[in-house]
Amino acid sequence: MIDFFDENCTEETTASLFGLCDEESGRPAYIDTENQDTWIAEVINKEQKKVEFVAVDNCIEVLEENGDMAKRCDGLLVYEQNLVFVELKRIRKNWVKDGIEQLKTTIAHFKANGDNGADFSRKRAFLANSKHPQFKYSHKQEMQSFFNETGFRLIIVNKINV
Repeated sequence: MIDFFDENCTEETTASLFGLCDEESGRPAYIDTENQDTWIAEVINKEQKKVEFVAVDNCIEVLEENGDMAKRCDGLLVYEQNLVFVELKRIRKNWVKDGIEQLKTTIAHFKANGDNGADFSRKRAFLANSKHPQFKYSHKQEMQSFFNETGFRLIIVNKINV
């Protein structure tokens, strides 16, 4: 059984503005409130709600049936009745396709471990890329397919409003 809410992988904040960072150095993704140059996604929390960030990649072990480590998204944001899976990218090539697969795989493992997200009234998945903060192309078909497969709304942008 995988604990997707492992307290050893969780940090929280009530900051009105913070970033999600991933150094891709083997360290789990994390919250930062000071160094905006390191932010891949910006989280706007105007009402200063308590927001938990759970690092999944490099913190929570998610294995495929063959024992190999699954491709996981970077983390989860949890607040009030919201569950948000987040994948952070700094690359230019194939990032949408790869990010969507990482989100789908993580959500599938989340559901396979007995949590269908029923405790959450709003379920979303964000794919953020610091190199493409304003994504210009429509991915309506991928977004609809993602929703049909996962039950989560896919949003491709690097600003997350809480």
